[in-house]
Amino acid sequence: MENTTDINKIFCLGDGYAHGHIWPEWPQILQALRPDLDITIISAVGAGHEFLISELLAHNIQQSTVIFQWPNHQRFDKLIQDDQWADIVKSDSVYHFNTYKTNNGLWWCSSASGLDIVNTYHNFYIQPNQSLQRQQIQKKLISAYISQQNARYIDTSNNEQDTFAENLDCRGTEVQPQPLLHYQWLVESIMPAAGIKINPALANELHNRICNHKWTAYDPDREEIWNNMSKINF
Repeated sequence: MENTTDINKIFCLGDGYAHGHIWPEWPQILQALRPDLDITIISAVGAGHEFLISELLAHNIQQSTVIFQWPNHQRFDKLIQDDQWADIVKSDSVYHFNTYKTNNGLWWCSSASGLDIVNTYHNFYIQPNQSLQRQQIQKKLISAYISQQNARYIDTSNNEQDTFAENLDCRGTEVQPQPLLHYQWLVESIMPAAGIKINPALANELHNRICNHKWTAYDPDREEIWNNMSKINF
């Protein structure tokens, strides 16, 4: 089939490495570098492959570019269907906020939840080897599905981004890498792989602004800071 993908329509998928909840990450930086593109971000803090795949399938991705940054394979995403699970989620003192209302229903992305019921899932029902194998199978199925939609597929992962960061000194100590690392990951890895062109002058200006800002995780003014920083006129 002839590939007629539309570089102007892009879907970015990922977990907390893509959500931009503590500071801008690679999808938000991509929006700043290419404000002319139609970019849809499908992400959630602590998301696993089941949530992300479910949300991807709910979108029309025909003739688009799909950038899927796969999270850790040991994630448990739960579609909440009854009060029993709603109460379980509320009992998690750390991850109770990780619920996302979608057209498919209410999801809980359990992330690294320490609840006994989640630990039982990981340690007894779906152990690491099976979890990894399941993700590998899902990757093949998603690749085939995206191809059927005549779309371009960029397959990457959090592990690849962490490996990329090993040779740099700008990752930081938070779970999510610092914005400068996200910028470099985007410009040096994702954009070339996706064939997305960049305006060198705009990229240089945004790079300088990101470098010169002292980033604080969960800064209460982070949205305003990024909105002002990412407005560049050329």
